[in-house]
Amino acid sequence: MTLQNLPAFELEALHTLLEQEFEFLKKQDFKSFEELQHKKQDLLNLLVDEISGKDPEITPEAIQELIKENQELSNRLIECQNLQKRNESLINQKLNTIQEALSSLGYQDMMKNKDTYEHLNKKSK
Repeated sequence: MTLQNLPAFELEALHTLLEQEFEFLKKQDFKSFEELQHKKQDLLNLLVDEISGKDPEITPEAIQELIKENQELSNRLIECQNLQKRNESLINQKLNTIQEALSSLGYQDMMKNKDTYEHLNKKSK
């Protein structure tokens, strides 16, 4: 496998998509973020198919050799992995913030207390 056979275009598209995803997360544009998820999954599937489809019986040693031969693409793939981790970290921070806000508003206590209006209405029937 040579450099020309590797999915450089798809890898660049993934990198761009991950950057867009981060921007949507920062802006809290969850609709656009959600729309990107389908594109990202399709792109990841394409990359996996393209790489594994070249030689389905590729050995770990051959993979290591490909990495050495194509260090630039390998570095870009590592960047994409780091971007994905960054985006995941931001999502986790937002989820924690939401959970803390709900907890401070007493949402957790309300859920524990079964005597809410809705439950009281059902009990009276």
